[in-house]
Amino acid sequence: MITIKVFTLPSCPNCPAAKEVAKEVAEKFKGKVKVEELNLQQYFIDALQLGVASTPSVVVGNKIISRGDVPDREALIKEIEKMLSISGGQNA
Repeated sequence: MITIKVFTLPSCPNCPAAKEVAKEVAEKFKGKVKVEELNLQQYFIDALQLGVASTPSVVVGNKIISRGDVPDREALIKEIEKMLSISGGQNA
């Protein structure tokens, strides 16, 4: 299962839209992708380890897809497809 991590803050005006894009993309890959919403204040150490310092930030694996803005839907889809093809090749 691939996880899309969305780092958010309650005061972030773009976070709801970023979460929505992540959920829409996960729905496209139903059963293979899940979304985790992580409050930046509560998961500060995790965020720092990934290089996240602003919200919203979207991370797939250890790769930051967007930082401080709503993610590009197509870029997120391409990264998920790439990860699925890599994991599929290793499991075959």
